[in-house]
Amino acid sequence: MNLEKFGEELRRQREQKQISLPAISEATRISEKMLEAIETGKFSVLPQAYIRAFLRAYARTIDLNPDEVLRHYDEVNQEIRTVAEEWVNRGKHHVVRAERTSAESTPSSSRISLPSIIVAVVILVAASGIIFLANKESAIPSQEPLSKVPFDKAVRESEAAVIQPEQTPQQTPRQPSPQTTLQPAADSLRLEITTTDSVWVSVVIDNVRRGQYLFPAGRIRAWTAKEQFIVSMGNAGAATFRLNGESLGALGKRGAVARNVLITQSGIQQVQ
Repeated sequence: MNLEKFGEELRRQREQKQISLPAISEATRISEKMLEAIETGKFSVLPQAYIRAFLRAYARTIDLNPDEVLRHYDEVNQEIRTVAEEWVNRGKHHVVRAERTSAESTPSSSRISLPSIIVAVVILVAASGIIFLANKESAIPSQEPLSKVPFDKAVRESEAAVIQPEQTPQQTPRQPSPQTTLQPAADSLRLEITTTDSVWVSVVIDNVRRGQYLFPAGRIRAWTAKEQFIVSMGNAGAATFRLNGESLGALGKRGAVARNVLITQSGIQQVQ
């Protein structure tokens, strides 16, 4: 079994229990793009230090045994490494045999046959590629404590995969442009966030549009609505909000989770 089939098996079990990816994302605070990467076996795009933690949280959410899921994941990685090692050993054996055959067939000459060189190079290149792919999926030992890799580093590793292009530093101005400094219309709302640390945010606009974001420190982002916003976020103390230019402050304490915070023309209406 390879990692793609491992991910397909997880997806199949999730679908049998009729649990959606957005529901898992809401429960675990793992972005849907990362969950999709798990179910398609693309573990190389995930922050390597958090793969086992992501699998454990995913398994709990769909009522699987986390230890069994991790054991299965380790078995797949070991199988990949074993196959790679077999290919390497075959390559070495073939090269040695080719050299001996060449030496025996031309005892009076130091020249090596061109076909033997080509075959040896092709086998070594193929074996090296397999070893690289196997090691890429298991670059971090399972015994290493997750606490050694800060959340900020995981954000930097995965931001390109989970943040929409409009949120990249090159395209998101740090200050509002002259066209956006006008006061909003009386029937519209403008909610602005300024982050001081890494933070995950979910915003529902007028119960119609919804977006999920993973922001680093020092990011400014704004949304507009006619009637209301519903905001959920992790590390709630790591960002402050402004509504139509008026400060709302933070939605909670640093490290805490704020769920379904209703923000209307009057300000913050409820915090759960």
